[in-house]
Amino acid sequence: MLKILALHGYTGNGALFRRKLSAIRKQCGPDVEFYWADGPMILAPTDMAGFQSETTTAQLKKLSETDPEMTPRAWWRANDAKTVYWGTEESVEYAKRLMIEHQFDGVFGFSQGAAFAGLLCAMLERPHLYPQILVDGKLPQPPFKFGIFAGGFKPVPAPLAAVFSEGPVTTPTLHVIGKNDVIVYAPRSQMLIDACQNPRVEQHDGGHFVPSAAPWRNFFRDYIKSFDAASTISHKSVPSPSAPAAAEAPALTSVL
Repeated sequence: MLKILALHGYTGNGALFRRKLSAIRKQCGPDVEFYWADGPMILAPTDMAGFQSETTTAQLKKLSETDPEMTPRAWWRANDAKTVYWGTEESVEYAKRLMIEHQFDGVFGFSQGAAFAGLLCAMLERPHLYPQILVDGKLPQPPFKFGIFAGGFKPVPAPLAAVFSEGPVTTPTLHVIGKNDVIVYAPRSQMLIDACQNPRVEQHDGGHFVPSAAPWRNFFRDYIKSFDAASTISHKSVPSPSAPAAAEAPALTSVL
C-alpha cells in the first residue's frame, strides 16, 4: 500500500480535490491510498476577489453556505506582490500531525498545494533550515519517496525560500505543466523545477488543471506505483503520457 498526501489548490479543499482527481484515484486502484487534506485557512469572498478559478467567487460563496464540503480553503494567504504569506505556520503544524499519523510515501499537490508540497519535501530533507518541522527534535516522518507537482510554483518569501538555499531538493519530483496555463505562468513553475534535482517535466495542452485523460491516468498510476517496494520499474522509465506515436521511417530519396 502506497499512501499519498493530496494537497488542493487555492480556493479548493480536500473533498473538491478528491472529485477532481477521482478518475486518477480509481485508475491507481486499491493499493494506492490518498489522504485528501483540507487547508487550515477558510477563505472569505474578499480573499478571492480577482482570483481566476473554474468556480466563480459567487458560486463558491453560495455552495459553501449550503454544502460544508464546498468551503473554499487555502494553505496560506499572500499579499498582492506574493512576497508575504500568512498562515504557513498553521499549515505546517497541520501537515506535521498528518505525517505523524499516516507516514506518507509521497505527496501530490496542485497549484498552491504543489508549492506547499515542494516546501514539505525540502523541509523533510533539511529540517535544520526550518526547525518548526521537527517534533521533539525529530522528523515527523522520513522524506517522501516522491513528489508530484501540478501547476506548481516556488514560494518566494525569505523564511520559506531558505529551505531551498542548500541546492536542489533530492526527492524525485514530477512536474506537470499546462502549456496554456494563465494562472501560474511558465517562469513561476520553472523556478520550482530548478529547485529540484533531476526533475521530470511533463506538459499537457490545457490550462491550470490536473489532466485526467486516459493516457494521463495510466501515466500517473504507473509513475506512482513505480515507487512501490515491489516494483521492478524505475519512475524514470515510465512512458510519457504525451509521447507521440512511432513515426514511419522517412522514404529515402536518391540524389543520383
